[in-house]
Amino acid sequence: MDILTLLRQHAGDYRCPVCRRPLADCRMRQLTHRGSQYTIEVTCRKCTMAFVVALEVQGGEGADSAVTASDTGELPPISADDLLEVHRALVGYHGPLTALLEPPGEREP
Repeated sequence: MDILTLLRQHAGDYRCPVCRRPLADCRMRQLTHRGSQYTIEVTCRKCTMAFVVALEVQGGEGADSAVTASDTGELPPISADDLLEVHRALVGYHGPLTALLEPPGEREP
């Protein structure tokens, strides 16, 4: 079964986080699909608020044929541990975010 069809069948059970109307007639667009992982953009037709939903389907179609990051040459998704490491590294940093994105030789002291 198509993931968007499945989600549309259950969308009416959920409400828009902004206008609180049921999402039964919302617009859905699949952004990514890798193995059992999906990223879906949902847009409320009433207030046009859009948000992204990340899903991972367990069992069923696609579960046995999951594509790993190493198979595609892409990096794996950022994990909670990755975010904690960044937080620890930046806990004492005081400066603009853009300075962190510059190559080391071009940073201002």
